[in-house]
Amino acid sequence: MKKTANINFRAVGRTGKVKTRSHRLPICEETGLVRYRDRHQARDGVKVLATSGTRASTFSCHACRGFHTEVSEAAQPAPSGTVIAAVESFQMSIPSRKRRYFLVDIENPTRGAKATCEEVATFWNILKGQAPGIAPHDHVVVGASRGVAQRYRSSITGANVRWVTGANAPDGADHALLAAIDLYRVARHYDELVIVSGDGCFSALARRAKTFGLSVQVVTAETPQRRPMLSRELSAVADVHTLVRLKARPNRAENLRRLNLLKASVVSSVSIEAVAA
Repeated sequence: MKKTANINFRAVGRTGKVKTRSHRLPICEETGLVRYRDRHQARDGVKVLATSGTRASTFSCHACRGFHTEVSEAAQPAPSGTVIAAVESFQMSIPSRKRRYFLVDIENPTRGAKATCEEVATFWNILKGQAPGIAPHDHVVVGASRGVAQRYRSSITGANVRWVTGANAPDGADHALLAAIDLYRVARHYDELVIVSGDGCFSALARRAKTFGLSVQVVTAETPQRRPMLSRELSAVADVHTLVRLKARPNRAENLRRLNLLKASVVSSVSIEAVAA
């Protein structure tokens, strides 16, 4: 098996002349793809592919600790999901809202990417218009493994949305998000870091963000058993915790109605048994 590959990079010299340089790069044993030393070099590789009309993206690799490029598949029609109307208080507060930098670990609120594309679109609509609300001046970075990104990419879109992909491995999305953020730059342009995940691996990042003067908000989803998916470490660091419920809980009146129906069915069964005896 080949262990290296030649890649041609094009660069514009001081005189404006385009120069082509050939580099020999190693090949990752696990993925079989060319290994770039950092994301900037991988993006140069994407530009090379773009000259031939090929669309590609970059992702970090947990195996070789480098970066790879991958040819992007044709875009799928975007699922609409449930239409969620933006709350009036959010719309009114947009001019005075803090600038927020969102890190979205989409595999966490979807319970390991078990949600459908329509459910992901509904979750995205809730984040945009209600909890916590995404303004045009906010920036959103969505992280996922390569396979999950291909499934969900059409469900989360927007002018201020950027995707980063990781390897198809445990914590691939987490590694991609942590590698993508520059806290120094974020602190210069934003006021709050919003982490859409309950994974404890983001607790160290949250602590560092607060030393840079950023407030930290954590957004989590609720499990089917109605338990918030939030680690203790991340909960202790967060200034604000927002819980998103995709399915509304029944109100008190509905609970009483169900309880009365249950009591009525129990009484009916006891009466039938008494008559039969």
